[in-house]
Amino acid sequence: MNILFLTDGITPYVTGGMQKHSFVMAKLLAENKCTITLVHSGYTGQEFFNEDFSKNFTQNQLDNISFVFIPFKNTKKLPGHYISENKMYSENIKNFFGINISKFDLIYAQGLTGWAFLNNAQKIPLVVNLHGFEMFQKAPNLKVKIEHQLLRPIVKDLVKKSDYVLSFGGQIDTILTDLKVPDSKIIQQSNGIEANWVLENPPKLHSIKTFTFIGRYERRKGIKELTKAINQLIQTDLKFKFNFIGPIPKTKQINHPFIHYFGELKDQTKIKSILDQSDYLISPSYAEGMPTVILEAMARGNAILATDVGANSKLLKGNGFLIDYTPKSIFNNLKKAIVINDKELLEFKQNSIRKVKTEFIWEKVIQQKIQALEKIIS
Repeated sequence: MNILFLTDGITPYVTGGMQKHSFVMAKLLAENKCTITLVHSGYTGQEFFNEDFSKNFTQNQLDNISFVFIPFKNTKKLPGHYISENKMYSENIKNFFGINISKFDLIYAQGLTGWAFLNNAQKIPLVVNLHGFEMFQKAPNLKVKIEHQLLRPIVKDLVKKSDYVLSFGGQIDTILTDLKVPDSKIIQQSNGIEANWVLENPPKLHSIKTFTFIGRYERRKGIKELTKAINQLIQTDLKFKFNFIGPIPKTKQINHPFIHYFGELKDQTKIKSILDQSDYLISPSYAEGMPTVILEAMARGNAILATDVGANSKLLKGNGFLIDYTPKSIFNNLKKAIVINDKELLEFKQNSIRKVKTEFIWEKVIQQKIQALEKIIS
């Protein structure tokens, strides 16, 4: 297969679950003899492919993958700028390839990158992966609600006019049903993680229950509600520890000896080490797709507390609790997680590892994706 793979950035240069998904998926497609042209961007507008970056790939992968850098221009001038920026980025990609687009068997587009390729004259199948469809999930405030309303028309256009739409399942299937996307266009998929994330030794229990949050300081991540719940928890006599991984502003941090803020970490070894000292990952988001951070925490033997958004319900089966995104629900479930008996918690942790190994290792997931893409081409 000769695939034009469109992204709005890749790890480690652009942070985010979709960017990490793009990076790993492109590598593994190339590893499996697919010819990949990976279009990527940087929000700085600077090209960053160099020798250090190439070290992230095996020679076999490099033999089957080529890179095209298209700057993503950030204007930030008018309401809805994100939409115009994405359209501009997509148009720039289309103009770059021009008539050479005909050499590809398939266009795989992450997020809104496929907009300019709708109804392409060459009739190249367009597969769009919008991950969480956040604009159709609950908004945490009026500002985000307005942003969602602005995004919905372009997303509706994408799912109606593209040839195929990928779904992580769970609440995403409900959204696609509401949008009247026919089943024949929907391809079920899973996110994945690399096998080296899986904890080799049995998971451990800790004398003081320890929680970890991983994510950007973004309103939909529910950090505001989580902070309120933790402040309530501090007023009780329950013992706990809390780790935050991500760029949380100093002004939004809780000053407490058992709450630690590690900032943004890109070193996987450090992240694994923190998760190995943790019992639970908590994800109180208002909207998600199939979060990579939950899969990574499961692989390191963490039980999960997560809101029933995106495909989270597919990930939580006997390994934690689905929660609501209100401070009251978060508080009550944190208390429940602290007082749980060791036997039940250990079972949660073991189930997390077992589920990842059975269903979500990238090497298995990529074979499912290749089969689905080959079916489209044929």
